[in-house]
Amino acid sequence: MKKDKNILFKIGLPIICIFLVIYYWQNIITAMSKFITVANPLIVGAMIAYILNIIMKFYEKKLFSKTKNKNILKYKRGISILLSMTSIVVILILIARLIIPELKSCVEILVSGIPKFSNHIFDLINKNPHMQNLLPENTSAFNIDMINWKEVIDNLFRWFTSGAGTVIGYVTSFFSVIFNFVVGLIFAIYILGGKEKLANQFKRIVSTYTNGKISTKVFYVLKVTDECFHNFIVGQCMEAVILGALCTIGMLILRLPYAVMIGVFVGCTALIPIAGAYIGAIVGVIMIFTVAPVKSIFFIVFIIILQQLENQLIYPKVVGSSIGLPGIWVFAAVMIGGGLFGIQGVIFGIPIVSVFYQLIKNDLNKREKNNILKKVQV
Repeated sequence: MKKDKNILFKIGLPIICIFLVIYYWQNIITAMSKFITVANPLIVGAMIAYILNIIMKFYEKKLFSKTKNKNILKYKRGISILLSMTSIVVILILIARLIIPELKSCVEILVSGIPKFSNHIFDLINKNPHMQNLLPENTSAFNIDMINWKEVIDNLFRWFTSGAGTVIGYVTSFFSVIFNFVVGLIFAIYILGGKEKLANQFKRIVSTYTNGKISTKVFYVLKVTDECFHNFIVGQCMEAVILGALCTIGMLILRLPYAVMIGVFVGCTALIPIAGAYIGAIVGVIMIFTVAPVKSIFFIVFIIILQQLENQLIYPKVVGSSIGLPGIWVFAAVMIGGGLFGIQGVIFGIPIVSVFYQLIKNDLNKREKNNILKKVQV
């Protein structure tokens, strides 16, 4: 009788839970959306803490693993956090110094060339009788200098003021992002400062309120998840550096303009799996076209070859091998994740699929090993 009650409880409870989830699905989604909105700064902080923790552990291992000085060890965590944040800031400053000056130069060239390009187009139309029919009669003698720039500016100002509500919305969103980042950074520092204590508290809660088998499985899944995400972040950064370096070297060999700037930009956008480098390539084509249209064609051919090299060799070997995920599953994770959740799905799709892949792979290996042992014993 007791056994029947246990079976009924084990079967009935999941069915009831599934029914309640389906019935109240809309309410659950609304509540989750509100919770995510409110907790967004904390979620951002947890993500920042996870990334900083990778760098922080490196500094703690390299700088403090051999020291026995109690005064130094006392401030080990604070120094490591400060060095981690400083490292990221220095990297961002270096990237900005490499990108912004050449980008500014490109924009200046582009803007200065607009009047000349416009006059050239209108001269070409005016000299061709067949093309003159494409324009109204009063534009046959048009010149760029005939534009009333004061009127243009007044119209732009009216459009700007008429869309003040939209502008205020954009400004509010911008300050909201800044607020979330600042609060998240503060929260990240608190997490890193007491991560061992937080981890111990979490282990105590799970161990206290679950039985031994469940707590063991929970800790095992979290361990695999941490390994997969850690390896993905490290591998993705390595792949971005390799791709950016190859792009810069290749452009220098081909004597293409803006080699360093475009190489750095391609490397930065390559942090977005698979599709990121294409974004950098598009910007590179536009920049090269402003100063050397013919060379932009050479750049397109070069970047296509480089992308094939990345997709077929670099990415599967560097990122795929670091997370233990075959190339076909990397590609599938990006495509499915991007299709379902956009850019977030592209970024997080690979490590999430990697977690499931590792869990299933380890479970299969364990079951196969147990089956072999049983056959041997029989």
